[in-house]
Formats: sequence, structure tokens, C-alpha cells
Amino acid sequence: MLQKARAAIPLTKIREWAFEGAFFSVALIAMAGWVYFITLLLVRLFVWFFS
Repeated sequence: MLQKARAAIPLTKIREWAFEGAFFSVALIAMAGWVYFITLLLVRLFVWFFS
């Protein structure tokens, strides 16, 4: 029983790291999307204002 618990510890750590990595990558993609969207709006406003 104790060996199973010790063997499960690395698997749980790998699962935690995988979950954190997936969450971090989704958050980065979302932030990049917002930066792209805001930049696009600012460029369109700039072009509209000076044209």
C-alpha cells in the first residue's frame, strides 16, 4: 500500500504541472489575442483620424 502511494506522488506532480502549463498557455494565448485586438483598433483609429 505504501509503495503505491509513493509511486502515485510523481504522477500527481506531473498532472499538476501539466494542468498549470495548459492553464498558463491558454492565458498567454488569450492575452495575445487581446493585445492584437486592441492594437488593431488603435491602428484603425489612427488611420481614420489622420486620413
